[in-house]
Amino acid sequence: MPIKSEDELKELKSNFNTNWTEFKSKKFEELQNLIKQSLSKNDSDKALFLITKWALSFWSSDIHFDMQEKNVKLRFRIDWLLAEVMMFSFWEYKLLLERLKYKSELKLNITDLPQDWKYRIVDGWKNIDVRISSLPVKSWENVVCRLLDSTQAIIDFVSLGFMWTSKRQIEKSLSKKNGMIIVTWPTGSWKTTTLYSMLNCLNTADKKIITLEDPVEYEVPGIVQSEVNEKRWYTYTSWLKTLLRQDPDVIMIWEMRDLESANIAAQSAMTWHLVFSTLHTNGATETIERLLNMWLPWYILSSSIDIIIAQRLVRKICPKCNEKYEANETEREIIKWIMKDIWVESVTKNKKNEWFTLCKWTWCEECGHTGYKWRIWIFEVLYFSDKIRALIREWSNPSEILKEARKNDFMLMREDWVLKALKWITTLEEVFNVVE
Repeated sequence: MPIKSEDELKELKSNFNTNWTEFKSKKFEELQNLIKQSLSKNDSDKALFLITKWALSFWSSDIHFDMQEKNVKLRFRIDWLLAEVMMFSFWEYKLLLERLKYKSELKLNITDLPQDWKYRIVDGWKNIDVRISSLPVKSWENVVCRLLDSTQAIIDFVSLGFMWTSKRQIEKSLSKKNGMIIVTWPTGSWKTTTLYSMLNCLNTADKKIITLEDPVEYEVPGIVQSEVNEKRWYTYTSWLKTLLRQDPDVIMIWEMRDLESANIAAQSAMTWHLVFSTLHTNGATETIERLLNMWLPWYILSSSIDIIIAQRLVRKICPKCNEKYEANETEREIIKWIMKDIWVESVTKNKKNEWFTLCKWTWCEECGHTGYKWRIWIFEVLYFSDKIRALIREWSNPSEILKEARKNDFMLMREDWVLKALKWITTLEEVFNVVE
């Protein structure tokens, strides 16, 4: 039966198994033995290095040391999943915790207050920054380590996975001397990678690029990077006023947190600067509402912004254990409903004239028996044409702006998802975890 409403789509969603699959690996046992051997010799530095290096080998974003009633659990966050690696005794954890605090210059004698900082390890030719956050809990301290590998952070702009229409619009914005490019996302959507990849396109000898970050996550040669320090009154607002005296060509403001910072960023974009910034919203059109609700004047908003990029992360299907199949009736109806507004027959028909060919997994050791390996972005890219600027000045509602954006090849995030599922990059089940 054809889908006739969004409510029917939500009902069909229940037919999909969207529960996370536990990540399992035989290598965890080998890592456990190596760590135990190091700690038995009181070599906490080597044990910590092993944990970090092995976490990176699994493409982990975070290392969790979680306090339990009788022991401490070590977990890696791998493609959003928290995978349990091993258990530590309190004595073993004490050795690791002291080493972590020492390396990251945290105070060893403070256990009842949160602390955070970072340290760096060198692995061959790679510099890995490890950002530490400690949290006092009932029995001791929980610690989470964020792994920041600069070799993975700045990827080629083409590799971000924009569809050709969106890519063309972003390249047009990057070629301008002024205007604002806003990246919006919920937490954990890898804004850093998208921003740095675009900045890297502009990182040439004839341009001066200055950033304000909170904190500086990756050091980029050729870019002047500055970090917020609220304790020393080095805030977004005070920095922005100083920055404009530094004669920059390109400015990156980590986040527009209030009206004053948003207003300075927008004014900068209107005075011959190319400005990058971010906001926390769920979609491209919602960003306009958010800025208006912050009381940014509509005439400044419509004149300063050039493009808004909304993004999410979804897991890529494992290249080692996937197989293609013809979509069933339910999947076909979902695809037809989601793509009804931008339907192009050639999008869903491959060279063999097979309709709706999707990809599924069979599980293997390579992907930890989850069916997925690494992640890919799905996007919404809203380009500000002259007509859209006029609609904003007329206080038009988001539906009217969306209708006009459709004329400029605007795609909703879920439409980008379906296209990537049809290209065998991800699956329908995976994105139902991320996009409503």
